[in-house]
Amino acid sequence: VSLSEITDPNQIPDFKDDYGRTELLYAVDNSRLYFEKTNAYPDSFKSIGFTPEKQIETLTLFRDGYVSSKNSQELTEYITKNFRIFQATGKEHGGEVNFTGYGFPILDKNVAHSTSLAYDWKNDWKTSVYFGAIGLPATPMRSMATGEDFFPLGGLAFAVVETGGQVEKSFFVLGHDTRSAIKTAARADVFFGIGKDALQEAENFNTPGKLYYLLKR
Repeated sequence: VSLSEITDPNQIPDFKDDYGRTELLYAVDNSRLYFEKTNAYPDSFKSIGFTPEKQIETLTLFRDGYVSSKNSQELTEYITKNFRIFQATGKEHGGEVNFTGYGFPILDKNVAHSTSLAYDWKNDWKTSVYFGAIGLPATPMRSMATGEDFFPLGGLAFAVVETGGQVEKSFFVLGHDTRSAIKTAARADVFFGIGKDALQEAENFNTPGKLYYLLKR
């Protein structure tokens, strides 16, 4: 397990979320559905508390606090009070995680087309959906892929990254996917979506940062 629980309050980040509210709630609900259906979960994650049952409690409590908090300060106080916070501790990059992006062309073998699933970041090609490793639609900028054995699949995480020089972005992201190309705990791939624009944005996204996981106390 490549996670270390934070015990020093000074190391807790400011939980400022820079991306869409609706998209996050959709992604949270998908993780909750995954945990309600999954029967098997690695003992390595269960040993530090990341059981499917605890994950459902985590997602439910977080959703309530996220919706009710008026600003990032309130949300940070809520999370600090109610959640254990773990930081990803990859051996490379001095403990930081390297974030890259990925997406798919419209006509890709990984992309499903359905008239019943209308969801896309750009409101184009609304019938194009990518199903991640949890078996549910991935959400652009809210779903990420990691190596299969490093972080808890379906888990609620928070990323802090640099975008263009010293400009910092932070956002909540869910572990909805795994990628065989990821062989280290020091890498995470953020899903950017489907189509030409998403692919271009994903190709330009390559930045160091920090990754945190939340778990209800």
